[in-house]
Amino acid sequence: MSPVPGVVLDSDFLSAFLKIDRLSLVKDFYQVEELLVPPAVYREVSLTDLLPKLVSSSLRVQLLDANRKQALWQDGDFAKLGPGEQEAIVLSLGRGDAVLLMNDKQARRVATRLGVEVVNIPTFLAACKVSGFTSREEISNLVLALEERDHYGFRKDVRELLLS
Repeated sequence: MSPVPGVVLDSDFLSAFLKIDRLSLVKDFYQVEELLVPPAVYREVSLTDLLPKLVSSSLRVQLLDANRKQALWQDGDFAKLGPGEQEAIVLSLGRGDAVLLMNDKQARRVATRLGVEVVNIPTFLAACKVSGFTSREEISNLVLALEERDHYGFRKDVRELLLS
């Protein structure tokens, strides 16, 4: 896999991988030096008990193109999203071929409709597995850690596929 121009994280994806101490897996898989977050995502996660892990991570807070965000406010579905989701989409749009890591289903739909490549946790884990980047045992450990520490709820069929 060749490096991507940028990897943007939304709060839910970021907090899940901080909780299991595996944010480096995301960085290594995408072959990037740093992961990007918009100010609202950093602010949301910094208000949790994950602040120490957040501060020590290889994240870069990236400012947004305010005009792009203002223009997107005309989109009713975009306007209904939370600030972190909105800013993550705006940041991704401003980075060309960036990949946006996000779990919220509605936000993923809006981002995809706007032309952003979006990956959720199950898709990310499946890509790690299928590419051979991580072993089946490591995927199993990641699934269990996400369920235990983040209370992430995998659909039964997705969980079975990841663990097979």
